[in-house]
Amino acid sequence: MDKIDLSEVCQHYRARVIRITPLDDCYLLETNRGPKELHVWPRVDVMRWSFAWRERLARQGFRVVERFIRTRETKPFLVVGKRGVTMTDHARHIEACEPGTEWAYRCGRVIGMMHLSQQESPILSGIDYLKQEQIGADAKWTKAKAFAEAFRNKHGREPGEKRWVAELMQPMLQRMERSSAMLTHPSITPETVSVSHRELLRDNWGMVKGELYLRGFFRPALSVQQRDVASFLRDHYLTHKDLGQIDAFLDGYEEVKPLTYGDYTVMLAFMARPREVYKSMEAYTRRIANREEASVKAIEQALRIQESVDQLLQHIAYRAEQTRREGVDEPI
Repeated sequence: MDKIDLSEVCQHYRARVIRITPLDDCYLLETNRGPKELHVWPRVDVMRWSFAWRERLARQGFRVVERFIRTRETKPFLVVGKRGVTMTDHARHIEACEPGTEWAYRCGRVIGMMHLSQQESPILSGIDYLKQEQIGADAKWTKAKAFAEAFRNKHGREPGEKRWVAELMQPMLQRMERSSAMLTHPSITPETVSVSHRELLRDNWGMVKGELYLRGFFRPALSVQQRDVASFLRDHYLTHKDLGQIDAFLDGYEEVKPLTYGDYTVMLAFMARPREVYKSMEAYTRRIANREEASVKAIEQALRIQESVDQLLQHIAYRAEQTRREGVDEPI
């Protein structure tokens, strides 16, 4: 937890602090105005950006999001040294959501509204984050090629599990290359690339007094909005295996913020990355190189996950092709 003078910070707020409890990502404050959370932001620009999109989202009509409480001087946040500090209400009773088509549709609408709010901010550049993703994808592909080549040269002709793993490496590399190439597709234009969170997950949702509640994002890793959507859909499908909920989410999203062919291309690029396969193979080759005991069970599990992801990819690619008819002729 960051070291700041909490007593001095709390004096800026109207609430009288009774007790302070450090948590993993914030301080829980018991005050005469109810429980509050005090968050310390490593980056002030990200805090300012986060304040702006939350306020715009509330003005759009979705107010069930953690908004920043103003200080005695009516400031929405404080800057202490090189860090930012915000206070929000703490919801004690957050119930888990019951996933289903209606829930997915409502989530899609809210995220569409959130992304519209975020893209209005000039504070952070979406194209800069897309370039970071492109550089990162190329770097991982280069790294994968190196360890795959070294492994295949040494163990590619050995019988059994090692040969099987060596044969799996080429399709893995092809997927990584394709994913990297898609991030530079000509249908991706600067005006459609905006900043959001790197990952939107189920943990960001809850129910408070029967209302859908959007929470978190206080120390966000940032990327582009299409990765935000891609991570949510990938995680959601791997959990529920329901393409109907995927369509419901996208239907709700597009009612608020229509997706272009370029948007779908970026989403598919992130989904196409063979995450689990890459990690499991890298770990396996490292153990072999260190002459440690190695099992292919993690690789087998990763391949099963990849089969499910492929089903999702095919479904969204078909949806993207419907969008392609509006302008771009090249298929994904």
